[in-house]
Amino acid sequence: MRIWFDILSPKQLFLFTSLAKTLKDLGHEPIITSRHYIQLDDLLERISRDWNVAKIGSWGGGTLEGKLRASIDRLEKLLDHIIKLKPDIAFSSGSVEASRISYGLGIPHILISDTPHSPVNRLVAPISEKVLTPWIISDDEWIDAGAHPKKIRHYRALDPCFWLRDFTPSRDQLRELRLKEGEYILLRMPETMASYLRMRDEQFLDFIENLVKILDELRLVILCRYREQSRIIRKSLKDEKILVIDKPIFGQSLIYYSSIFIGGGGTMTQEAALLGVPAISIYPKELPTAIKFLVENGLILYYSNPEQLLRGIRKILEERDVIREKSKAKAENLWKIMEDPKKRVIEEVFT
Repeated sequence: MRIWFDILSPKQLFLFTSLAKTLKDLGHEPIITSRHYIQLDDLLERISRDWNVAKIGSWGGGTLEGKLRASIDRLEKLLDHIIKLKPDIAFSSGSVEASRISYGLGIPHILISDTPHSPVNRLVAPISEKVLTPWIISDDEWIDAGAHPKKIRHYRALDPCFWLRDFTPSRDQLRELRLKEGEYILLRMPETMASYLRMRDEQFLDFIENLVKILDELRLVILCRYREQSRIIRKSLKDEKILVIDKPIFGQSLIYYSSIFIGGGGTMTQEAALLGVPAISIYPKELPTAIKFLVENGLILYYSNPEQLLRGIRKILEERDVIREKSKAKAENLWKIMEDPKKRVIEEVFT
């Protein structure tokens, strides 16, 4: 069977290549498409030896008009590509173009997602053959997004389980960045600096300055999403304790060996919790269901303002070893109740 995966983000890259590998081992033929996107390009280049990914179209930028025009342009180009390849089934995690082409050509489209609140899912969910989602997300959330109740299926796992189940940490990245295990805090920037805890850029920079003051011998490693974020930080904060990374990386090992992880998004924060790393969420909007679940179960701490955040970090630093052991134990207990989501997907779609 020819199986089409459309990848639009780093998370989707990890999820769908892990699923594609399993399906390839079972004798299926994966077809992978993506787009030109600053957060994806370098990662796609690094996996090019393993996967032949066709990059079609581009990210539309930050404006609604730009996103719409990019989607319209990509839709036509992607259609020509898919007509030639004739896949039997399609997977995406909210690709408007993949779901629309699949619907138009009569190809079953499978939506795998833990974000029913994402605006794209109002377009994708109603025309998907099945919606596969973590067990903690209610049917009502997907029904509100337009999914048919009889098409919703659950797997008892969080999305990072797709790729973390087979993960083995490596210190190679630490050596490349001249970092030492357990001697740095990792901060993942949110999507836009302006939305960070609803703070202005100046407030955000003040927060980093205050954070560096309480780190003692630790370094602060900042993973930026866009070069504009890294330019502002480098221009305003010149401290040898701060390491700014502005290129997309495979960050699982960097998370694993960090002392504390502070996440402005969703995926890496979940990864940190599942890897047993003391994790803090600074998600700038209403917490997604997966993050809320981890907060309620003590695997993630959540702070809504910078003063609380600094106090929380200081407390973790005071009891670092004890809290690390507790985080590992909680993560191990969570893994025990979760299944391999790849197996569930295969059962639901291919049997």
